[in-house]
Amino acid sequence: MTNQLYLNDTYLLESPASIIAIDKDEKGFYIVLDQTIFYPQGGGQPADQGLIAINGIGDIAIFFVRRVEQEIRHYATDIEGVQQGVNMIGRDVICKIDRAGRMLNAKYHTAAHLLGNVIEVINPNVKAVKGHSFPNEAYVEFVSSDLSHSDIINKDTVQEVLTKATMSSLTIKAFAMLPAEFEQKFYKLPYPAPSNKVFRAVQIGHYDPVPCGGTHLREFAEVGDISIRKIHNKNGRVKISYDVK
Repeated sequence: MTNQLYLNDTYLLESPASIIAIDKDEKGFYIVLDQTIFYPQGGGQPADQGLIAINGIGDIAIFFVRRVEQEIRHYATDIEGVQQGVNMIGRDVICKIDRAGRMLNAKYHTAAHLLGNVIEVINPNVKAVKGHSFPNEAYVEFVSSDLSHSDIINKDTVQEVLTKATMSSLTIKAFAMLPAEFEQKFYKLPYPAPSNKVFRAVQIGHYDPVPCGGTHLREFAEVGDISIRKIHNKNGRVKISYDVK
């Protein structure tokens, strides 16, 4: 099982590792490492891109990363050529993340959390149920049986509250807890979780923390301005699209 270094430090952009497997699936050739700083696509957040520098061989560009059961697979387009006749299992490598992509994804993902927090304060009847934090197509989706009028969540109101929140000195922290401890201190989780397994949560300022395994910034000032593009309300589901500048 790969040690997920990205959970501990969003700003760790280069790190050593060792190859434990190389294989191929329907997406192409991939590398599995003993530890990684590459974020695998999931939770509404894109995968990191970058390269893996393999000792004695050279750099291999990583175009996609995903989790398949217990494996984190790093996909490369040129691995077939470099592996011919070369045993790479156990080789030392250096992982290098594309910094611009990592920071942009972290900005959008952090912004999604604050948007969810703010909306749930504006209207306690709604709950964020889905986030899609891909740049230029980002949104957060909310659900409530009480949302029967489109003006219950008003775009101007959301933008005003959101802008005030982003101007505050909001810190961001991640922590791990057992489900029972979390529910005793904060609120009941909306889904069942193994009672003996800790999970990771992220909290922005004084807002309620939320379970999350994505990458986040240390302070909200790093996110910049969040602008609401559109609010769509249909059948009790509200989809709020946003941008980060």
